[in-house]
Amino acid sequence: MQKMYFHNNKSIDQNINTNKLSKVQHIGEKQIVDINKLLNRVKINQKNEIKQKIIFYSLSILGLSLLGTLITFLK
Repeated sequence: MQKMYFHNNKSIDQNINTNKLSKVQHIGEKQIVDINKLLNRVKINQKNEIKQKIIFYSLSILGLSLLGTLITFLK
């Protein structure tokens, strides 16, 4: 398991099993974050998820209908 420690503006990843320090990263100055970019990314991700759901459901309905027609032709 990994644990994260923050001390004196340093991020230290410590592996609990071996108790050795694996990474030390300096946390720099604060970065400017544009909220509009983040919100746009969330909107795009939501649209992509909706498209994937529609594609999945349409393919499953198509498969079921093909299976149904195959069964009716075989009888």
